Amino acid sequence: MARDADAHRASPGEEPFARAIRLQQLGAVEEAVAAYRDALRARPAFPEALSNMAAALRTLRRLDEARASADRALALRPAYPRALNNRGLIAFDAGHGAAALEDFRRALALEPRFPEALHNLGTALMHLKRYAEAREAFVRLAQAAPQFAHAAGNVLFAQLCDGDWRDLEPLTAAVTAAVASGQHAAAPLPFVCVSGSPALQLRCAAAYTQAFFPPAAAAASGAARAPGAKIRIGYLSGDLGEHAVSYLLAGVLERHDRARFETFAFAWGRRSDGAIRRRLERAFTRFVAVDELDDAAVVRLARELGIDIAVDLCGHTEGQRTGILARRAAPVQVNFLGLPATMGAPYVDYLIADPFLVPEQQEPHYAERIVRLGGGFQPNDDRRPHAPPTPPRAALGLPADARVLCSFNRTCKINPPIFAAWMRVLEALPDTVLWLLATHEAAAQNLRREAAARGVSPARLVFADQAGYGAYLARYRHVDLFLDTAPFNGGATVSDALSMGVPVLTLAGESFAARMAGSALHALGLDELITRSLAEYEAAAVALARDPARLLALRARLERARRESPFFDSDRYRSGLEAAYAHMVSRQAAGLAPASFRVAAAAA
Repeated sequence: MARDADAHRASPGEEPFARAIRLQQLGAVEEAVAAYRDALRARPAFPEALSNMAAALRTLRRLDEARASADRALALRPAYPRALNNRGLIAFDAGHGAAALEDFRRALALEPRFPEALHNLGTALMHLKRYAEAREAFVRLAQAAPQFAHAAGNVLFAQLCDGDWRDLEPLTAAVTAAVASGQHAAAPLPFVCVSGSPALQLRCAAAYTQAFFPPAAAAASGAARAPGAKIRIGYLSGDLGEHAVSYLLAGVLERHDRARFETFAFAWGRRSDGAIRRRLERAFTRFVAVDELDDAAVVRLARELGIDIAVDLCGHTEGQRTGILARRAAPVQVNFLGLPATMGAPYVDYLIADPFLVPEQQEPHYAERIVRLGGGFQPNDDRRPHAPPTPPRAALGLPADARVLCSFNRTCKINPPIFAAWMRVLEALPDTVLWLLATHEAAAQNLRREAAARGVSPARLVFADQAGYGAYLARYRHVDLFLDTAPFNGGATVSDALSMGVPVLTLAGESFAARMAGSALHALGLDELITRSLAEYEAAAVALARDPARLLALRARLERARRESPFFDSDRYRSGLEAAYAHMVSRQAAGLAPASFRVAAAAA
């Protein structure tokens, strides 16, 4: 979300206010709040100071105080667009989406071309999955302020999330060309949806990082580690709850070797996310909720606790707090699991990957040094609850006797080339349906329309609604073959399908995100399911679907792999990950710069 401080030129006699603005712009937020209070003591009825102070207090995550300050500003000046925008940001951070939308819209009614309010309105609508409305806001932003950070990329991402491919090709080409020329045209995750180039992904991420999370002055170093002391790992995440990252990592976190490691969660958000949240809270040496601590305070806490390695489980995704890493929370900092790409940040030392995922020739396109784990980069939880009984086909909208192909990846990963290939597969297999995930009806309608435009009956697309994790896993029992997306593969969804015995067909490209499913299949010895071109992918999908005996054999191999492969063994994965952590700390303690390295797969 864009921040907004009213930086109008201070009139004579307003020295504390002018000083506060300068401090706020320099990032000295606590000092800025103190200066705004000085200004308000001299002039209590000062809406600009109150609005700016609300923005500063929001940065400090003191949301109740921030809201009160914004309310006071608006009581003095009800028609004040920037104060409305600030109050909307505070409401959004507090989880009050409807109130945020109301304030952003009121601000825009007063100032229709207010760029920050347009951006914030679109962002809030995206969060609420109202993608068509979000697109409208982002189009207005691109028209009002074409140079606004990643304005065009936001339009593109809103359309992808909605399955809306109107003018998608020229828009994608324009965003890609802008990124290639060094412009800040898209945020990293949306760009991964449309570009499989690791070189361009690095350019995109580096521009984003420099714009929003540039390196800050490093916090003072804590005491040197005592020889033989336990390694202290701090996991930073807003996704410790009902999220794919948590379901993948839970078994590993529970098994960390307490004799050698201490683990600390620095968590924000998802406080009420049920059994998985409670399980994670028990898994750590210490679980710290940092929702009400600003980034600088989290860094101070990490230093006080003597954290050796800060492991970021978000990357540049929704709810990120990359500002913690920008202030150097720990001597070693790691990008792991949340973002399937480089963060493009000079202060992130390592990226957890594997030999298949990031081939050596692609390494120059990553800002981090590459840690290559044997057995695959992605953890799996071998203690996950068993899936409940699966409802009958009719209850899920599936025909009684059809072959079922599925792709439960997010809609934003589906693009016209891969969808066209799926439609040709359906044409070649008349008794087959394609089962997709639709989080909202508009996306389902758009994809049905695209199917009809390609000569395929919309009835052959079946859409699954959102379900709890167990019910979602149970659906795979009706699936014959999982068709992956490209250039943004499935990650957790692919692991879920494989864990349920469903063969996955993927199209591998060059980037991290374009090789995730291939990494899993390679780790399982199923390289025959990795294709290298769209034509090969399409032909393989038809051949596999027509060969029930081969699919049955693949299921048998997956069943054996569940018992024998490191890919499904949380403890063996944990052993390799800990060896990587120990090597990182050893290099840092010896005064050596981060360097890429490999870790062999642990023995059974």
